[in-house]
Amino acid sequence: MNTAHSPEIAETVYRLDGPLRWALGEVQDLLRTVGAAPGQQVIDVGAGTGYAAVPAARAVGPQGSVHCVDGSPELLDVLAARAAREGVADRVTRTVGSVVPLPAADDSADLVISTYVLHELADDAPAAIAEMHRVLRPGGRVALADYRKTADKERNREIEAWYARQPDGAGPEEVHLRFSLGELEEMLRAAGFHRIELRTWHDFHVHATAEK
Repeated sequence: MNTAHSPEIAETVYRLDGPLRWALGEVQDLLRTVGAAPGQQVIDVGAGTGYAAVPAARAVGPQGSVHCVDGSPELLDVLAARAAREGVADRVTRTVGSVVPLPAADDSADLVISTYVLHELADDAPAAIAEMHRVLRPGGRVALADYRKTADKERNREIEAWYARQPDGAGPEEVHLRFSLGELEEMLRAAGFHRIELRTWHDFHVHATAEK
């Protein structure tokens, strides 16, 4: 397994996999809300370093599985190493590839999770959510976390400026606060989801759950 990273990847790994982010307990709360349970088959869309995948692997237990999809093999290497340290590697699989389309069969998952990916997908976000709906079994659920575009334009600009200054940032052209609560709900409904629940988390974040 490759453990050497470029400086840019190292900065990204620390931001995505650093101790402060894990200490917040965000994903654990989201998984409890969506009803993650032993034996479930889970797909993590844009899994990155395992921020959601590793807690999900704990939640589904040895009879469950978490399939992780991401475009970065380096980040998936970090995920694999963390899963091994946490003792859940036996239930975690990885695929390097695009999230549109997802490399999964129709009606094959009990739960789809995706954390802080939709804003990066931009115009492809509706198609990604439609893919999440496709791979879920009837009655399956989706759990999303992302940044929330607020009604306060000046606050939005301050947040975007902070992200642009980070060492691994893509600069001022990258948009984090891309979707409002209403826009996210509209995308979920258009994909065919129902029982949609959205709530803000720590000011400019959003958690969403829905059912197929």
